[in-house]
Amino acid sequence: MMKPQDYKELAERMEADAFHRGCDLSVLVEDIYDQRFWECLIENVKPNLKDKIDFPNPTPKGTRGKNILKQYKSFVKENFIICIDSDCEYLYDNNVWYLADYIYNTIVYSKENFQCNPLSLNDISKDLTTKSYDFVSLLENISLKVSPVFYVWLCFKENNWNQFNELLNNETFENILSFEGTQFDNIGDENILYQSIEDRVNDTLKLLKNEMGENWYDTTFENDIPETEKRLTGQYSIHKNDILFFCSGHAVLEQFIRPFMVKIIEILKNSKIEEEKKKLSEAPKKVIDNTIKRIENLAQQDIKTKLNDSFKYLIYSTVDNKQMQEIKKKLMSELN
Repeated sequence: MMKPQDYKELAERMEADAFHRGCDLSVLVEDIYDQRFWECLIENVKPNLKDKIDFPNPTPKGTRGKNILKQYKSFVKENFIICIDSDCEYLYDNNVWYLADYIYNTIVYSKENFQCNPLSLNDISKDLTTKSYDFVSLLENISLKVSPVFYVWLCFKENNWNQFNELLNNETFENILSFEGTQFDNIGDENILYQSIEDRVNDTLKLLKNEMGENWYDTTFENDIPETEKRLTGQYSIHKNDILFFCSGHAVLEQFIRPFMVKIIEILKNSKIEEEKKKLSEAPKKVIDNTIKRIENLAQQDIKTKLNDSFKYLIYSTVDNKQMQEIKKKLMSELN
């Protein structure tokens, strides 16, 4: 088992290695998949650091994860920082270790939540079909449906009611948000989708009520949950229609957004084809066929790749995203 002194020596070695590589900043991240997000964000805030950021492995064996990075919290400084997903721990633990100088967190649950920003998703839609979709309403309505389970999860975390961890965890949100089986087949089916999610939420709450007992369950919803909701709104400006950005990012992205995007792109592509057919009703068949082929080729771009980069919209645009702006402000104030 490594001792604190071992981590101190590793941190010093990382700094020295970065210097020899011509880098001015060492950044520890949880996973290699997180590297590009933090690199783009830091370079946007501090252009002088472009191509001068080193992302070392936090251990000689390459072991990663938040628990490993926590061992370095005493050694962070201006040229050696930690960047992690918040997992929303700060919402129920004011003393969480990463609320410190030179340690940066996503504020939303994880960087995947930034990938699911509705404006980014609409840009992907326009890139692949030239058509827009109302992702803002979609995600707000789903947030409203999911919010009761989120508030319960948070309330239990606040009170350390860990006996219900098997009922309320990331897998719970994955099951609730799964696009599979929602019977969304066309624009206009959104209410069917919302109802499917609401039914899963209600099923989860019924199981919870059986485990807690009626009196405790009712008291929790009458007293504790309203207090939790009020605190989130007052302290963090997190409202019911924002909840999806504070749920498990992997659940939101992988279980709902990615398969939904595949479906909506197919729907919008077909809609675009029908529009062009009407416009070209008097054109030669070859012209119509070529137009349809170009539309189909446009829509064949890889959606997963598009989603992997969709966080860049919030980093580089002037859109006022509260959480992104908070991260930028902290980076700006602490880094040279």
